[in-house]
Amino acid sequence: MKKKKMHLLQYMMPPATHHSSGTWKHPRNMTMTNAFQWNRPEIWQEIARIAERGKFDAVFFADTEGIYSEYENSYKSAVRYASQVPCYEPSVLMSFMGAVTKHIGLTMTFSVAGYPPYILARKLATLDHLSRGRVGWNVVTAFHKNASENLGLSVEQYHLSHDQRYDRVDEYMEVCYKLWDSWEPDAIVMDAENNIFADPEKVHPINHEGKWFSCKGPLNIDRSPQGHPVILQAGQSSRGIQSAAKHAELIFTLQPDREAMKAYYNRLKEEAVRVGRDPDDVRVCFGLQVFVGETEEIARAKAALHNALVPAEAGVTILSGHLGYDLSKHGLDELIADLKVPGIQGMIEAYKNSSSANATIREAGMLHGRGVMTPQLVGSPEQVADWMEETMNEVGGDGFLLSPAYLPGSVEEFVELVVPILQKRGLARTEYVENGTLRDNMRALNA
Repeated sequence: MKKKKMHLLQYMMPPATHHSSGTWKHPRNMTMTNAFQWNRPEIWQEIARIAERGKFDAVFFADTEGIYSEYENSYKSAVRYASQVPCYEPSVLMSFMGAVTKHIGLTMTFSVAGYPPYILARKLATLDHLSRGRVGWNVVTAFHKNASENLGLSVEQYHLSHDQRYDRVDEYMEVCYKLWDSWEPDAIVMDAENNIFADPEKVHPINHEGKWFSCKGPLNIDRSPQGHPVILQAGQSSRGIQSAAKHAELIFTLQPDREAMKAYYNRLKEEAVRVGRDPDDVRVCFGLQVFVGETEEIARAKAALHNALVPAEAGVTILSGHLGYDLSKHGLDELIADLKVPGIQGMIEAYKNSSSANATIREAGMLHGRGVMTPQLVGSPEQVADWMEETMNEVGGDGFLLSPAYLPGSVEEFVELVVPILQKRGLARTEYVENGTLRDNMRALNA
């Protein structure tokens, strides 16, 4: 029986921290040394080269349009602890990374609150052209308090119900699809003899008038190599899973253990079938923070050092931001399970179940500060490869989104120590599709 290969993506949130509140001061984190500077392109280009050497599907940038200000109703704690701030605009960084690579996908987060559909459709089409078809878009519906203030959103827009946000996303996506399709593939004819650059009969207005958006079109950019960028999402709620099953080609999710992974995977695939899609076209990748060393002892020392670098308040700060709720109202030693806050019970339950029935806010904050619910995998190269293989066999998943503890070392260690084992076992890509797009490479992996 042919083995199923894993999709591999490298997560980042530049420049100072990622899923870890201790990354910026890690002694092995070269974004803060003279070797590399986090506010220069060379570090990000080096990471892209390393990930491409490991034949990853893509590098992935998360993003936010503001500074978390939920904790103590202030941005000061987030700034003090580098809680996902500074945060550089991802498409600019991806342009630099795309210039030094040929195959790896360039996937990035954009909130539908941050741009009118026309502007974002144009930006993504441009990047897809310049990268020769390697762009992916992680569609985000939510935005936190400071982001809404920065974007000038009204109180009504900020307080849209959960379902209203996804209704808005569906229409936003519809407008983008129409704009990307407004140029037929053969619209550009370059007929010098007859003075026709492009056939105007093959470029169409979209004339969209909806509840949320109005757009005449057409897009002022010709059809890009992929037509549409690869769509990524991270839906967790019932409505989020419905949206992901409808739109996404790759879904990433943070689940604490194999049981939760399997439940999510099965639910997503069932929803894909329900909306009429081939479940194999909807890939699910699980977040994973890997600490690998030549021996298990070395790997455990790496994990212990990383985890010790996260102050409790830093973790509670970022947890407050992600919950949209000020945890400073409670003592750090209160039980997380005792909190009864509408809209955030799912994450509270996840922390309760993934640590202990007596987990405190302090303990939940420490877990969040270390990896934002990303499970940690610690071991020798063989142990890491074994766990990943066993997880895919048990869960039925499609791959992993890898979160770094330090850069570029976390990426380089995985590529040098683990990827060769996965490749030897027939579990990872060994070559890209010649001149292939991101979508081509994703589809070819297990064709």
